[in-house]
Parts: sequence; structure tokens; C-alpha cells
Amino acid sequence: MRRPLIALSSVAALVLATGIAVAAPPVPVPPVVPTGGTAIQSPNVTLVGTIPIEGVGVSVRTQVVDGKRLAYVSGAAGLSIYNANDPAKPLLLGHLPMYNWENEDIAVSRDGRTAIMTEFTASAYLHVVDVSDPALPHIVGSIVGAGDHTVTCANYHCTYLFGSDGNTFDIRDRENPKKLPEDQSWGAQVGVKGGHAVHGDEAGIFISDSNPLTVFTLDPDPLHLKRLTTGEVTKKTAYQHNNIRTRASRYVPRAAGESLGGPLRDGELLLGEGETNFKYACSGSSGAFSTWSMAGFDRGAKMQQLDVLRPVNGDFTDGNPATEAMGCSGHWFTQQDAKDGSVLVAAAWYEHGTRFLKVDPRTGKIRQVGYFQPVRGSTSQAYWIKGTDYVWSIDYHSGIDILKFDQGAKTPTTQQLNTSWLVKVHVVDTWSDIMRIVCKQEGQATPAQLAQLGMAGHHA
Repeated sequence: MRRPLIALSSVAALVLATGIAVAAPPVPVPPVVPTGGTAIQSPNVTLVGTIPIEGVGVSVRTQVVDGKRLAYVSGAAGLSIYNANDPAKPLLLGHLPMYNWENEDIAVSRDGRTAIMTEFTASAYLHVVDVSDPALPHIVGSIVGAGDHTVTCANYHCTYLFGSDGNTFDIRDRENPKKLPEDQSWGAQVGVKGGHAVHGDEAGIFISDSNPLTVFTLDPDPLHLKRLTTGEVTKKTAYQHNNIRTRASRYVPRAAGESLGGPLRDGELLLGEGETNFKYACSGSSGAFSTWSMAGFDRGAKMQQLDVLRPVNGDFTDGNPATEAMGCSGHWFTQQDAKDGSVLVAAAWYEHGTRFLKVDPRTGKIRQVGYFQPVRGSTSQAYWIKGTDYVWSIDYHSGIDILKFDQGAKTPTTQQLNTSWLVKVHVVDTWSDIMRIVCKQEGQATPAQLAQLGMAGHHA
């Protein structure tokens, strides 16, 4: 089925072309035109439409500001802000044009006034962006030559940032942000060197994707922290890429002396995704989705890994792409409560697209319940628009694929789910095939080889 394109008004197009702040009226989504060939999806997933102008798309975050649900989308071309009150018919409000690779997990203050743009290697910049007027996002301050791969806001107004490399940034003065000395960094305070991401939940608990995973809290502020516990990866899920503690706001500590056994309670289940990018063949150690028990974390009990879901392994002969441009790996995911009481997850899995999972909140058991897999694409983040059936699948190729998940529809069979991991190579287009060949050589293709592939002037 061809991706139906979500149209933008000529006014919105002007915003993208010039950066001028102009309000744009809502535009209805054109009807789906089934022509076959560009997506593989389970019957309980509908592709509503695509916003191609966001390709290369990388990350998204939503905040409710003045009664409006705003979506902040970061990609290689800059930052876009949408009104997502109707997630199937988003309205482009403003755009900040700038080349930005890759800002994997855009940070936005909970008051919706500040966004942070970072860079892949953490050695180029960290930009503080004023988004208080969604029609006119603009950079107000920068740290040049420093930053972390990802950052998260340490408090409501985002006056401090916790960076993935263990650094703490002071951005109280938006025009003069600064990296704090190492002895004031969150990493030094809780005793880790950093990792890939830090996630702060709605109850004020932070969990770093370091080795080991480390749980900490403000005591009482971002410059004074308390380490609560840690957890070791025990199920070959590679380094942990990102995490979410489910139902954190409902957590009630177990009574002193009470057993930590039995079913998990609200706020005791942690979800995590591992990453093995640039590992082009799937294996038993590929980056996988996993669950953890956090029972008793607030009294120092170690976190325990519970269950794992991995990509189905294969090779070119059975259809599973043995060579993948980005690697056989999970990436960014989000979650919300399902109607049946389970935890419903939308997880990005690079060239295996968006995978829908259900997790038992009492045991951590994982099962796959749906999928959307673009043929020409690689998914960076799968983002639930909370409280709805819609997921924005942020893709390096297509931009934003807007998906609708039907919780009442029949779940695919195990055979259908396994087959969905194994079909892509038979319908892959020429460009994707070329990119796999080049990236398999880890960017070492010579000019002559590129010319032979028709890619002179390009690099992986």
C-alpha cells in the first residue's frame, strides 16, 4: 500500500521554505490509495498518512500547552512544531530550519517553552531553542564544542539538563548555557560514567541507561542527587538504549519488611530497549526489548531483568535481511495503558519498522501483537500520542508515518508475526539494496565502488 501523503497548505510550505512564522489552517488527510508495494502491516494497524517533509525524521515529543497538544519533531532539516490535537490531521505551526544530525531524543520543558537540540557525537553543539511561540522557534543560546549525545530536562522548567555522557548543564540563563564542572555532574554524584540516555519519569525518578543501569532522584535539586539502586544486564540485550518506568505516578512503596516477591505492582515495571546498530545480521545477542522488576528499588533492592523479545533471525534465503543499513536493532519506544489492563508498547526497530507489543504489568512477560514495516525506510522512534490509538512512526526515510492501532482487532498469529520479520528482502527497492551494500562495508566503499553502484558523490 502506498503511503498516503498528508498535504500541507501553501502557507505551511512557505514556513518550511523561509522560516517565516505564519499560522496555517488544518488540512484534511487525503484518502488512502492502495497501490501495493511499500509497506507490510498487520491487519490491526492502519497507515493513516505520511508527512514526507519531515524526512529525515529522528525524534518527537509532545507537551500540552494552553490546552493544545503540541508535537515537537526533530529531523535533519531542523525543528518543526505541530498542533496534534487531532493526531491524524496535524497542523504545522512553525519550523526552525537548520541542519541537525541527529538529536535522537528531543528534550522539551514541561511548560512547553524550551527545546534542546543536540548533535550525534556530542562534540559540536548544544542549542537552547525558545519555542514559547510555536510559530517562531528560534535559538537563544548555544554551547559550541560541547554537549552530550542525548539530554533530558532535570526539572519542570528545564533549568538544568542531565546528559547521556554523565554531564549536567546549567541553562537557567537561556542565552548563556554552560556545562558544569565534573564534580557537580549527575554522573559523578551517582557514581557512573554515563550511558546512552537518562529518563525522568512523572514521579521524579531518573534511570540512566548506563552499565549498570542506575536509579536516582533529586535530593532536593539537580545539584544534589541520591542514588537509589542499580541493575545489571543479564540477558544479552546489549547496552541499554532507553527506558521507561510504567505507571510511575501510581507507585506506592511496599511496607517496611514486606516481601518483594509476588506480582509486580504499579510503578515496579521497567521497560528497556537495547541497541546493536551497525551489526547488520540478526543474532542471539541483537539489541532487544526487555522488561525489568524494580520491586523495592526505593529501599536499595537491585533491579532484575525479566523477559526479552528479539528480532527473528534469518538470512537472505528465507527473507530476513541479513544485511541491514542501520543494524538489527531496537531503537526508541513509547508506551501507554492498554484497554485490557496490559501495557501497550510501540517500539521502533530500524528497518523492521514499528512493532506493537503487550506487556503483562505483573510478570513483565512480552508478546508481539502487531507491526508496520516500511519497505523503503528505517524507523528511529515510535511515539504514542498518549490517550489515543495513534502512533507517529518517525522514519529516517519517509518522515512521519501516522499509524492507527486497533486494540479491538484480532491479533496476528505467531506465524504471521514471525513471517513479518522475514519478508522484506523480497520486495526491497533498488535504493535500499544499494544502501545496505554500502553500509555493510561500514562506509569504506571506494569512489570506484560507489560509481559502480551509481552513487558517486554519496557516502553512507
